[in-house]
Amino acid sequence: MNHIETIQKRRSVRTYTGEPLREEHSAQIRQYIDQLQAPFGVKARIELIHTKSDEEPIKLGTYGWVKGACDYLVLIYEDAPLAETAAAYMFEEAVLFCTHLGLGTCWLGGSFSRGDFKKQVSLGTNEKLRIVSPVGYPGGGQRFLEKYIVQADKKHSSRKPFGELFFEKDFTHPLTEDSAGKYSQPLEMVRLAPSANNKQEWRVLYEEKVLHFYKKPYLSFDSIDIGIALCHFELSCRELGIAGRYEVVKDFPEKENLDYVISWIQEE
Repeated sequence: MNHIETIQKRRSVRTYTGEPLREEHSAQIRQYIDQLQAPFGVKARIELIHTKSDEEPIKLGTYGWVKGACDYLVLIYEDAPLAETAAAYMFEEAVLFCTHLGLGTCWLGGSFSRGDFKKQVSLGTNEKLRIVSPVGYPGGGQRFLEKYIVQADKKHSSRKPFGELFFEKDFTHPLTEDSAGKYSQPLEMVRLAPSANNKQEWRVLYEEKVLHFYKKPYLSFDSIDIGIALCHFELSCRELGIAGRYEVVKDFPEKENLDYVISWIQEE
């Protein structure tokens, strides 16, 4: 799978054909998610659940946002430092894999009934069910609600400029693509990362051989969104042969209204 191409191709899909995943796709997804591991030592897992029994459909509340989905990816993680961020990183890996298979997905964080989904999975004492995504075959046409959402999204769909998200040496100097050098494309994949209401509330400060990642705190989804961004960055770096690792450092530049998350340390 070419991660950069897949990141560029992925779109949210809310309407599906109603066809259950074919066996070959179910098997491929299960094999893939079974070998995934969340970063930063976090314990997380993804389950693929089917919403139709032999007798009748199992009702899973998605509050009208999704139609025709028969199968869902469900993200479960144990509560710990960086847990939500690491779990979101891993979930985006699964979403990109499904995109690679030609399947539709859509991140759902607040627009579904957790109670309904919890009936379909077993949760441990310290486990949380945080995110789900339908996965299936995109349906033709658009319902009224989806048309409304798409129209509303147009106001938010344009991504922020490169220099508004990424900075060099300090937060008064916007980073240019030329100055970013080999990190230009990985940072562009961060810029394309999905986020709640397309807020793009993460920022990156580029110092020599180190990139510091920050997030603006906002209700419910800031830790999830930065996890997706970190996933896009590292997968792109790997694909381009850029060696490095994530590490929480003590000496990082502070910025008002920004929470430091983690740093990327370049390796020779």
